[in-house]
Amino acid sequence: MRSRKPFIIYWPQYFEAKRSRAKGRRVPRKFAVDKVKSSDIATAAKRLGYNVQQENTYRYPRTWWDDSGRVLIDIKGKKKSKVLIEIAKELKKGIK
Repeated sequence: MRSRKPFIIYWPQYFEAKRSRAKGRRVPRKFAVDKVKSSDIATAAKRLGYNVQQENTYRYPRTWWDDSGRVLIDIKGKKKSKVLIEIAKELKKGIK
């Protein structure tokens, strides 16, 4: 098994507005967006200056039937929750 350090996993389900917190959303609803893809998350993280690896073959464990992929981001010692909000705001900006 390969090591993922220093990368942290971010799934598209964390940012979906139609999901409840119980179903996997991790950002406040005001920052959530509709129909987010792993490529959107990777682009937003790159715009914020993070190192990114996109893996399209993986599936979110709670919804294994969805082909969502995941994004590995080097958060440079920051908290995962803070980076989640930064990326969510960047995704919102990209939609407008």
